[in-house]
Amino acid sequence: MPGLQAAALAGQWSQEFVHVMEAMADLRPEMEATDAPVADGGGSLWWKQSLDVAPRAVLWIGTPEQTWTALGRQILTAAGVETITTEEIRSSYLEVLRQSMSAFANALGSQLDREVLCTEGAEQAPANQVGACRVSIRVDSGALPEFVFRASTELLDVLSRAVRTDDAPAAAANADAGSDQDTVDVSARVFNTLDLLLDVEMPVSVSFGRTQVRIQDILKLITGSIIELDRAISEPVEVIVNNCVIARGEVVVVEGNYGVRIHEVMSRQQRLQESRRYLLPVHHR
Repeated sequence: MPGLQAAALAGQWSQEFVHVMEAMADLRPEMEATDAPVADGGGSLWWKQSLDVAPRAVLWIGTPEQTWTALGRQILTAAGVETITTEEIRSSYLEVLRQSMSAFANALGSQLDREVLCTEGAEQAPANQVGACRVSIRVDSGALPEFVFRASTELLDVLSRAVRTDDAPAAAANADAGSDQDTVDVSARVFNTLDLLLDVEMPVSVSFGRTQVRIQDILKLITGSIIELDRAISEPVEVIVNNCVIARGEVVVVEGNYGVRIHEVMSRQQRLQESRRYLLPVHHR
């Protein structure tokens, strides 16, 4: 039973992962979750993601090295990076994973009729046996080694209660008609939130420019100090969504509030190149 619930959950996460890969790398992999027996192979990159729906509500994604390497390399190649290191590949893949988790939490919140946030996230393998399933993935070059998807008992309990609440009238009329397949069908309906993604709100910010300041200079700041940015006053400001520059424009005033008049919408290739500053680690010398 936990494996069936995990498979329904993994199916929804897979949709979000595909959307992020398509946006960042112009790649739309085929993914499918199955509750077939899971045998965790060594060498996987594990990501632990906590959700604030309940204490110890946690997901784990285990990604074989061949898979995260292929996906991370595809992202960097699409961004026009020519010299690629293993650390950059790893960092790029983890950024996709984090973004897919954030989108998954938003979709899950729509189903639970409450805000769901990703809290603690870290590279950490599951400590015990929890609900698990496998997620296959296929890209243009062929099939890649499967993901392992695990969910904590606490998270599965929260989702099971939500399913029972939503399905209570039907359950009363069909008390003797339940089965494992019925549970799978209900879970699939609960997590079929593709249409609801259109109502998901994303944070939008406007950047006038950036700069780097030494800590000793920051400590010297006083009222009236000026920090010079890397953009001339005549240059357009950047509109940023989820750490990705999507447009540029000029600052205007609308009914006493600041706004931005869009002059240029970035192409997918431009967005990938602009987002490299967030994807790649900063090396301090």
